[in-house]
Amino acid sequence: MNNKIMKIILQRKVAFLYCLIILSGISNRLYSQIIYTDVTPDATPNVTYPLDLNNDAIVDFMIQFGSSGGVATGVMCYPQNNNAYAGDFAGGLHLPWALSTSSAICASLTTWYDSNNPGTMGLGASTGYWPGATNKYLALKLVVGSNTYYGWARLDFLAMSGSFTIKDYAYQSTPNTCIQPGQTVSGIDENTNKTISSIFPNPFISSTTIQTIANLKNASLTICNSYGQTVKQIKNISGQTVSLCRDNLSSGVYFIRLTEENKIIAVEKLIIAD
Repeated sequence: MNNKIMKIILQRKVAFLYCLIILSGISNRLYSQIIYTDVTPDATPNVTYPLDLNNDAIVDFMIQFGSSGGVATGVMCYPQNNNAYAGDFAGGLHLPWALSTSSAICASLTTWYDSNNPGTMGLGASTGYWPGATNKYLALKLVVGSNTYYGWARLDFLAMSGSFTIKDYAYQSTPNTCIQPGQTVSGIDENTNKTISSIFPNPFISSTTIQTIANLKNASLTICNSYGQTVKQIKNISGQTVSLCRDNLSSGVYFIRLTEENKIIAVEKLIIAD
């Protein structure tokens, strides 16, 4: 066997291993999940709301009224343990941001404040970002052991900061992964009831049938070779059955990616034989 052939074989082996690494990463992402909690009914506490972001019976943040002489003067955010909120420092106060849905919550928000720096969410009508806010999001960082998670809590404030309502909250269960304010579903869908239930036959020679557990709606199937190049695509798929013909594809290992509503819902290995 000459050197040229050996080089080609080595390149293909490296490419195949590289593709397996990519597939492994995608598969891990398939199981990432946003843990969402709807506060039902919406809570408007008189004094304090103990926010347990990951529902493990440990309070992660205390959102409560500050008071003087029995009169509420503002609303504060007190991170517990090593947790933190995102905000800035102005006028001698740490001010948690009231975010819209366009901001990403992750490490790129460079100013995080922990329990050493309680945040003034609202003080009267003009101090802080929260007075009069409706459907705004508090950016939260949750530290559990050596892992860091990002999440949000959605709140309304009265104009004078005399009352607040917490509506819901969520966090991304994959460490160090961004979450959008208000996001309740991962970019890669963790909804397992639409994943592939079978591919038969696999390996196949001329055609195979892909079966999903639940109905698809306007989905797409993309086939990539071991170099990561798209070699075939089927669009506008509905129902539970996808028939795939080999056409002019060479024998070898391929990877199929099933997407619906711009979310990857399944990734599987496919083998074509001669």
